[in-house]
Amino acid sequence: MTTRRELWLLALIGAWGCTPKQPMTDADEAPAVAEAPEPEATIEKSPLKNAYFGELHIHTAYSLDAYIFGTHDNDPFVAYRFAKGEEVDMPGGGRKKLVAPLDFAAVTDHAEALGEYELCTNPESSMYSSEACEGIRGGDMGFFEKIFAGLATTPTKREVAICGEDGQACVDAISGPWGRIQQAANEANDPGNFTAFVAWEYSSNAPEGGGGMMHRNVIFRSAAVPDTVFSAFDGMGEDLHAFLEENCTGDCQVLTIPHNPNFYWGRLYWGKNSDGSEWTEEGLARRVKLDRLVEIMQVKGNSECQKGIGTTDEDCNFELVFDKCAPGENVGCSNDYAFVRNGLKLGLEHQASRGVNPFKQGIIGSTDNHNGTPSDTKEDEFRGHYGTNDMDPEVRLGLKANPTAEAMGMSGDDDPTKLYNPGGIAGVWAEANTRESIWDALHRKETFGTSGTRTKIRLFGGFGWPADAHAGEGWVKRGYDEGVPQGGDLSAAPEGQAPSFMVWSMRDPNSAPLARLQIIKGWRTADGELEEQTFDVACSDGGTPDPSTHRCPDNGATVNLEDCSISQDKGASTLATTWTDPDFDAAQHAFYYARVLENPVCRWSMYDAMKAGVEHPADLPKTIRERAWSSPIWYTP
Repeated sequence: MTTRRELWLLALIGAWGCTPKQPMTDADEAPAVAEAPEPEATIEKSPLKNAYFGELHIHTAYSLDAYIFGTHDNDPFVAYRFAKGEEVDMPGGGRKKLVAPLDFAAVTDHAEALGEYELCTNPESSMYSSEACEGIRGGDMGFFEKIFAGLATTPTKREVAICGEDGQACVDAISGPWGRIQQAANEANDPGNFTAFVAWEYSSNAPEGGGGMMHRNVIFRSAAVPDTVFSAFDGMGEDLHAFLEENCTGDCQVLTIPHNPNFYWGRLYWGKNSDGSEWTEEGLARRVKLDRLVEIMQVKGNSECQKGIGTTDEDCNFELVFDKCAPGENVGCSNDYAFVRNGLKLGLEHQASRGVNPFKQGIIGSTDNHNGTPSDTKEDEFRGHYGTNDMDPEVRLGLKANPTAEAMGMSGDDDPTKLYNPGGIAGVWAEANTRESIWDALHRKETFGTSGTRTKIRLFGGFGWPADAHAGEGWVKRGYDEGVPQGGDLSAAPEGQAPSFMVWSMRDPNSAPLARLQIIKGWRTADGELEEQTFDVACSDGGTPDPSTHRCPDNGATVNLEDCSISQDKGASTLATTWTDPDFDAAQHAFYYARVLENPVCRWSMYDAMKAGVEHPADLPKTIRERAWSSPIWYTP
């Protein structure tokens, strides 16, 4: 019987990758990095801001796992072309394009094996003909496992067969792919039309207890970036933050995004450093400065919340991968520190006790796609995420072994592939489609995440607003003039006034209509208890929230499972309201974020079952409700 530890290993391998590159004449010489074009002075900026959609977590051939999984041709240059609407080849055959181009993207190839990738895929490299490199080019999972095993040692150690005894050959080779990653982003960047960020992924595993994915994506504001990347071979997450503080100065500006907290084994929100040591003042300040956002949704599941783990919210049981931890467990399961909502509540505790909130994070969605195809998230077009390994519908459904799982001795119910999903999308409210405007929106947390659709959601908080503040053309200006947007802070409540929130959402025309709009509140009581409540605040089809349960009535929307058609006469194109907290206590720390739920649609697995001509697996949901989340607004007394 496969253990929980072996289960997460497959998932971890699926989150760690490499991509192919254009051969260089000298593995030790980086190509010239293209200068990023300056934003044109004529680009119009909107003070009321526009919604832009993008991808901040995508892997190409330069990620070693992606390369081993068969993603050989989709490098960072191809990934940006796909993001801009071009049709590209898929690993394993066929071609694909987005239903609509993205507005921004950041290729986040793993820092950990850029040098190994360079040495093993560049014919001019002295290691190219080695047994190890031939195995990597042939897709031999054994060599990937050896490289990963080096990250599990203390201290970490690179694979000697590729990097040499001191690992220096791989360190020296990083400059090649790192230079081309910058070149691809700078060439793709088109101010006013498309934004491409220079970025990488830092991919550390937990030092104890099964190697949970304590990963962060590193996103730079401009072409000014450090000379090299920082990887898990160089230190823990706290060391990454220190490296960035020292090496990203002057014109260089950077933020970091912890992703899929459900795989952190609780170490993102547990109130300690990654290795279990106590926080230092310097480390805590860096965390506050750099960890501006968190990824709430991606291929490896929903990280918002899970019913029974700090919440009774039934809508939390959405695209979950793990069961609740049994007593004494913390690996391969969900614990109290595994979810964004719980992290937001714990942040209130730290704010009250320390005077600083290390978990004041905005919200985005991403994919963690390893095919080099950013925001490839449509349920009916899902082709998997891991190269040729999961290109077959029956593999994705768990009816055939995933080659990666098979290589690690896992099959049947122990294969987690069928628990994954197409992933999420990041959204921002920004003045213009430029690096400066979109990065600044990310930094101030004026962001939102979706489960894969391009649904828009917007939230403003203020005091003294009437019940119809959201009505009319001037509501957005009012929000900025008299309140704060998502990602902002409210304080000093006027005596006798509770905060009001203008909340609005618009459907994706390529997805289902909206069913209901919600506000989730979390707060810290006077005696230190952390509480939460979900309020339905706007219902479709003429419904109103029940005053006792705070829930909308079901609008009756259905899905025809014969052909996946949906109700055409149920749901809304937009939902909006102004909601005032009925239980506000001006002395309590609190946060508020919005969530919108769409009408149900067929899950990707239903489409795959029809394509494969098989029965849908009984243990998987046939339909889902796509959704979007705004960043929170915090209230501090």
